[in-house]
Amino acid sequence: MKLALILLAAGDSRRFNGNKLLHEFNGKPMYQYILEEAQKLPNGIFDRKLVVTQYQEIMDCMKNYGYEVVVNKESSLGISHSIHLALRAFENEETDYCFAVCDQPYLKAATIRDLVKGWRDSGKGIGCLCNMGALGNPAIFSKNYHEELLGLKGDVGGKRVIRRHIEDLYLHEVADGLELVDIDVRKNSES
Repeated sequence: MKLALILLAAGDSRRFNGNKLLHEFNGKPMYQYILEEAQKLPNGIFDRKLVVTQYQEIMDCMKNYGYEVVVNKESSLGISHSIHLALRAFENEETDYCFAVCDQPYLKAATIRDLVKGWRDSGKGIGCLCNMGALGNPAIFSKNYHEELLGLKGDVGGKRVIRRHIEDLYLHEVADGLELVDIDVRKNSES
């Protein structure tokens, strides 16, 4: 079965007090961290790469790296809307989905690679990273969860589906919990 990488980069960053995805974090825009780590992954791990965003700078950059761009003009509808837009891009294709967010600057390529391998080996329908019981991103969903993901509403993401199907979940433990940290609040120490 094919596996698609879907980067979610359309959020309004309400808690951040500014556009966190374009915000310089330790010298570069935050969204570039996941992009750089994904570039380090082995060829063929993902059959298609797609980004859902409302930001022109991200669109332009991602196209240069071979990502298909899906424009989200209604980000106020929440993360579920970005998920729906991404899934519609794969409507007539047999594929599984790996959703990642663009505000986890400490996430490493090796962790993504190990998650994908572990999930495939497990035979489970869902996989996600975790650290000491806390669920994190990226999260992988088999095609079987397509309709349930389309049923999400508002600012609700895939964790709702994960919690409904714990029996079909592969958890990949991350030794360094920092990899799962998403940056939601601007800190004074950041550049």
